[in-house]
Amino acid sequence: MNQDNQDTSHPDVRSLLTWIASGLLIYLLVSGALIFWLPFSTYAQYSVIVHSVAGVLALLPVVIIIVMHWRRRDTSISGGPAALAKASLAILAVNIISGLAIVLQSVFGRAVADVWWLVHQLAALAFGVMLFLHLLPILMRYANTPSTPRRIARRWFLAAAAVLFVAPLGVTHWLAKQVESTPQFQAFPANYVWRYDADRPFWPSRARIANPPWEQQLDGGLSALFSESERETLLASLADFQESRGGPLERLRSAASLMALTPDREQQFNNLLAATGESLMQEGALRPEPLLGSESCGSSGCHDDIYKEWLPSAHGFAAFDPLFLDVQEALAEASGSADTRTCAGCHDPVSLLSGARDGTSIRGDDLKMNEGVSCLVCHSITETDTKGNGGYVLQTPERYLFAGQDGTVDFWNRFLIRSYPQQHIESFARPLYEESEYCAACHKQTGTSGEDTPVGLAQEQNEYDSWRDGHWYHEDDPEKTISCRDCHMPLVAGADPIDGSQHRSHRALGSNMYIPAMLDLPGGAEQASQTIMWLRGEIDIPEIADRWADGPVVAMSIVAPEEIESGELVNLALVLHNNKTGHDFPAGPLDILSSWIELKVEDNLGRTLLHLGDPAGDKPTLDAPIVYKADWYDKNGLPVERHNLWEVVGSSYKNALESGGVESVDIAFRCPVIARPKISDSFSEDGPGERKSDVVFAIDNELVTELKVTARLLYRKADPEFIAKTYGLESAIEAPTIELNVATHTITVSPP
Repeated sequence: MNQDNQDTSHPDVRSLLTWIASGLLIYLLVSGALIFWLPFSTYAQYSVIVHSVAGVLALLPVVIIIVMHWRRRDTSISGGPAALAKASLAILAVNIISGLAIVLQSVFGRAVADVWWLVHQLAALAFGVMLFLHLLPILMRYANTPSTPRRIARRWFLAAAAVLFVAPLGVTHWLAKQVESTPQFQAFPANYVWRYDADRPFWPSRARIANPPWEQQLDGGLSALFSESERETLLASLADFQESRGGPLERLRSAASLMALTPDREQQFNNLLAATGESLMQEGALRPEPLLGSESCGSSGCHDDIYKEWLPSAHGFAAFDPLFLDVQEALAEASGSADTRTCAGCHDPVSLLSGARDGTSIRGDDLKMNEGVSCLVCHSITETDTKGNGGYVLQTPERYLFAGQDGTVDFWNRFLIRSYPQQHIESFARPLYEESEYCAACHKQTGTSGEDTPVGLAQEQNEYDSWRDGHWYHEDDPEKTISCRDCHMPLVAGADPIDGSQHRSHRALGSNMYIPAMLDLPGGAEQASQTIMWLRGEIDIPEIADRWADGPVVAMSIVAPEEIESGELVNLALVLHNNKTGHDFPAGPLDILSSWIELKVEDNLGRTLLHLGDPAGDKPTLDAPIVYKADWYDKNGLPVERHNLWEVVGSSYKNALESGGVESVDIAFRCPVIARPKISDSFSEDGPGERKSDVVFAIDNELVTELKVTARLLYRKADPEFIAKTYGLESAIEAPTIELNVATHTITVSPP
């Protein structure tokens, strides 16, 4: 029977499957192109979801149609048409397999391998061309034929395929319209204390929010009020007004005063500033939720290892470190809770930028935001400077659908990130994070001379500048430079979607082995152990092995004679070399921590003849031959004892070993001289903070034939005096003293 005369006015199963498969395939091609070309948006994300679901649903009818089509093929057709048909089938198979691989890896994997994206996109493009070449002749062949059952069937096919093509696009559009945009900004609390003008809500922290509504309103108003040349003049004048003398609106007002505006324009300008200030109060703070949720990064099956490393790190507990909280309370008692914002920019940025540091709340427990420097805070910073005091600009990234939700919808959030990852990568993996200038925003404290702020007049800590001046920075030869990240975030083994079998360690090992263990944080014991190894120089970093030094962080040696006679005057020298540290050793708050040399001389009879810097003593740093710490004082000349930096005006003693630097101290002794070891009487006559190194001791036994000199470099994160001042004597928790290095020397003693 002639096929064209068959009654095909009513669809059979094969026709129905053909319609479904064809409509879905056309939709998949079009929606795939939209996903590829459209910018990140709610519609694009729902397109990914609907595209993936439609692809899975189309799998069965497409496979059935392929099998049926293959069985009904005309075996007499050969040459070019046959080759084209086989190529189309192969390309479609590749498209199906690669699409299925993407879906499965998005559901069950950590990330989608790049090769699948490439294969799927190229196969889709090739199949689109093949499908067009296949359908065009068929449609043209029957365009002008008489009304026959086959032509009616073709119309059924076109109508059904059009419905199956348009319907998913309509569903996608409808779903996108149901999503209500969550405001990114919020008002400051009504009781917010505007300590430093209404246009500097976070000052003295220099942290800023990118593109807040009030800035956009101000830019629009200035464009309407001033010509382009006038705006350039105005902006150029802003450089003459330092930020420490006022906020952006106040500095803008000062700059405009130089332009000799007419009374009418001056009034318009003042009205603009007033409206902008009101907008700042109403929409100048960030909603905290987009900056929280670090746990989801570690429970998503993506960045599990990184989250476990971050959790007990100094970044992770920055906001609820009990020492930090006690210092904050001391600052609040001294000058008001609003002044704690200067510390919050680096320790508690979520609370600060959301307006929660309103002048009443101090502790993270009250704020419910105990994430410290959260994953989303660090990875939302778009700009930094090298002035310190939290000098960064933070821009909350546009989040994926269903972020921060639980259950089924959370599954779709993770699915989107894995199957449509470009926005996630571009938002959270900026090149800025590779630069040491990124770290300068918080790892540098700068005094604000001439203004009454809780940042003291003296600079207390500054790792960034000491790195720039140190041994491992080479401005003229970047290949030799070792950056902050190279040392503190080295590559470590562990699967991660970004780096594969290795990732940058987020332990950020430094010197705080005390708090993670004391708070019993998850992984705290391991963090403390690795920190101690780091301080000793026992952790190797293969990627910089060709540039970095071997051995301990601080190398130490004893220079002394091999043999002495009883009664002979001997000069013993201790030599320390900052062998590895990229900045000063030690780094951090030198008024809290200390590092010193314990020197011990014993004879062959087991007697201790000299013991300086004994860690078991009440104040081991008082008589130690070398001490690294700082003693600050306030404007009344009184010691600063609770890390009250807002009162610091200078130091009576400050000593640190610069990167690559060497320090040597001589210790003279004679044997025998007197009956027992002692510190030189001249010590008490020296000025405050000076450390005297002259010591003498006696050997009064003829059986003494040998002296053993032992020098240990010790380190303590928090001195007992500081802990007692912050916790109170009755609840003081002793910080451990750890040994960083040890050197010994044996001296033979011969008769005179």
